[in-house]
Amino acid sequence: PATGKKVVIFSPKATAWAAYDGNGQLIKTGRASGGKAYCPDVGRSCRTVTGKFSFYSKKGAECKSSKYPIETGGGAPMPYCMHFNRGFALHGSYNVPDHNASHGCVRVLPSAAKWLNENFVDVGTTMIVQPY
Repeated sequence: PATGKKVVIFSPKATAWAAYDGNGQLIKTGRASGGKAYCPDVGRSCRTVTGKFSFYSKKGAECKSSKYPIETGGGAPMPYCMHFNRGFALHGSYNVPDHNASHGCVRVLPSAAKWLNENFVDVGTTMIVQPY
């Protein structure tokens, strides 16, 4: 329903994202991959946190992980990252499989991340992560 605010929704079940304007109109959708059930390198579940959040920071094409891969202390490319919860972000990736495969971030294709970052998401835009 219309909230008067832009909203991005990620569904780990559908492995997809959707962007809605303040009137509740669907603007764009795409493939997405969230956190996987278990990450051997950290020895725990990596599922993306579910709930309602607000984007609190955005960076451009140069964005990189400060944590992964663990063996190098970070450096994984996260182009057009948009952080929404405790360091977790919606960001571009060339590895967006039809299953959840990340350490908790929401991966989308680089072209989608660029569009979201430059044309849709503002600091304060709502991010909803639906249940697994």
